Amino acid sequence: MNKILAVIVFLVFLASGPLKAQDTTGVLKADSTFSIVDSTMVSEERIDIVKKQIQPVFNRKWAFGLSGGYSYRLPNKGARTNTPYSKYLRNLKSGYSMGADIYRFILPQVALGMKYNLFKSQGDFDKRNSDDITVQFVGPSVLYQHPFKNNTTSVLASFAMGYQSYVNKGMSDSKDFTDRGNAMGWAVSVGLEQKLGNHFALNISGACYLGTSYKFRRKMGGVTETIKLSQEKFEDLSRVELTLGLKFF
Repeated sequence: MNKILAVIVFLVFLASGPLKAQDTTGVLKADSTFSIVDSTMVSEERIDIVKKQIQPVFNRKWAFGLSGGYSYRLPNKGARTNTPYSKYLRNLKSGYSMGADIYRFILPQVALGMKYNLFKSQGDFDKRNSDDITVQFVGPSVLYQHPFKNNTTSVLASFAMGYQSYVNKGMSDSKDFTDRGNAMGWAVSVGLEQKLGNHFALNISGACYLGTSYKFRRKMGGVTETIKLSQEKFEDLSRVELTLGLKFF
C-alpha cells in the first residue's frame, strides 16, 4: 500500500513539473510580447515628435509680403563737411521705404523669388533749390527661413541682386531739372516673423542696399546731357532701413 502511495506521489510530482514549466514559459512569452509592443509604441511616438520638429513652420508653398518703414541713405564724402549745403544733403538722406516680395519655396526652409523696394525723400534748401529723390531696386532674391521650436516664430534672411534706378526731380536756381541714373544693386536683410493666423504673419526686419552710380543724365530746359561723376562726388545709392511688414501665404 505504501508502495502504491509512493508511486502515485511520484507520478503527481512528475506531472506538476511540466505544467509549472509551461506556465512560466507562457508568462515569459506574454511579457516579451508586451515589451515589444511597448517599445514599438514608444518608437512611433518618437518618430511623430521628430516629424513635428522638422516640419516646415507654415507648410507654405508661396509667400507674398508688403513692408514699409524708415530708411537712411549712406552719406558720401561730399556730405560729410559742415557747410550749410552739406547739412542739407545729410538731412536729405533720411526718407521712407516701401517694399514687396514674392517667393516660391523649393525646400522647406529655402525659397526663390523677386524683391522690390522704393526709397523716397525730398527737401528744400531754399526757395530756389529743392530735391525730390526716388531710388528703386528690383531683382531676384533667395530666402532662408529658420523656425523656432514653437513653430510660430522664425528668423528670415534674404539676399538679392538686381537693378537700381535713381531719379531726382528738383530745382536748381529756380530751373526745373530731372536727373536719372542706374547701377547694379545688392540687398541683404534679416528679420523676425511671427505667425498670426493660418495664412497671415507679421514681421520686422532690417536691410541694407548697396549700389553706386558714377554718371547720370540731366534734363533741364529741354536739353539732356550726360554728367560723369568723380569718385569723391559719386551718387551713393546705398541705404539701410528698418521696416514692419505683413506676410501672406
